[in-house]
Amino acid sequence: MNRKILLEWPDLGLSAHATLADDKNPELCDDLWNALPFESIMNNAVVTDGSMYCWAPMLSFAPVRHKERIDLAPIGRLRYSQNTGNKVIVQYGACNEDIMGAVLGQVDEEDIPTLQRVGAEACSAIFMSKREIHVRISRCGEAQETQPSSRSILQKPAVCREEVAQLAQELIELGLAATHSEPEEHKGVRTGQNAGMGSCGQYFSTWEFVYSLTRDLSMYTLYPIARLCRDEQMGVRQLERVYMEIDPTYTNLLGSYGMRRLRELARVFRGMIAQQTLSKEEFRYLIDAFTFYTNMLAQWSYFYYPWGIGCACFRFDEEHRHYTPKTED
Repeated sequence: MNRKILLEWPDLGLSAHATLADDKNPELCDDLWNALPFESIMNNAVVTDGSMYCWAPMLSFAPVRHKERIDLAPIGRLRYSQNTGNKVIVQYGACNEDIMGAVLGQVDEEDIPTLQRVGAEACSAIFMSKREIHVRISRCGEAQETQPSSRSILQKPAVCREEVAQLAQELIELGLAATHSEPEEHKGVRTGQNAGMGSCGQYFSTWEFVYSLTRDLSMYTLYPIARLCRDEQMGVRQLERVYMEIDPTYTNLLGSYGMRRLRELARVFRGMIAQQTLSKEEFRYLIDAFTFYTNMLAQWSYFYYPWGIGCACFRFDEEHRHYTPKTED
């Protein structure tokens, strides 16, 4: 029997039940189930349209056995995106992209109207109000007072030196803190608290750089390296070279723009790499920890970015306003 989960939005006093797709993606559903309960901040799609999502405080590398085109999927569909931040996605309306999404489950039919209410609030928040809407996901039947999972977020190696464990734990704690509140360093960036950091007396360009670099570092750089750490053909020295070729540009720039703690932690990691004493398991653990932390950071960069500018300045003309799904010939 497929398992049931509960999605709650305490700020709105709303909730919905859903059934996991255990019959389609059992390993993926296991990963989510084992991470529950957890809390996060609700975001909304800015391209796809009728989807809202939260970055989940977990990393999944499960095989994905069943996908579907999201513009052909039913309202109420749950998806999980490993490659774009480890997000739980809830479809509450029509979607405007023909990409494939991993099926995670389906919201109960009677709760679809609730989804649409939450979706309208999430869409308004991402584009205009910036009202924080938190979400809690738990197993159905779980006691309401149950706290978010205190289990180890990431798999610690059986043999792990103290300095490695300390760095990983600091990153994990920063990530967990960012599941419920915006990191102060990011708040400083988006409110212009880094004096003079921006040309012509403005800081919007710096803010945009922080958003785009944070997104690309977490989703499109660290997560792929974390996947490579699971490849038996890749040795630790090879993985270190890949990381060292890519990371410093990201973290040094982000540090210059205000994300100084991330830059300092990355420098500590690079110091360990320079010694060439990390085991592959230790390297994986640290990459996982950096991926987890930057995922949680990226959700706030995404949420607070001023997407509403586009609503005022870049509107479709009537001919191109509506999306129509296209099928291959």
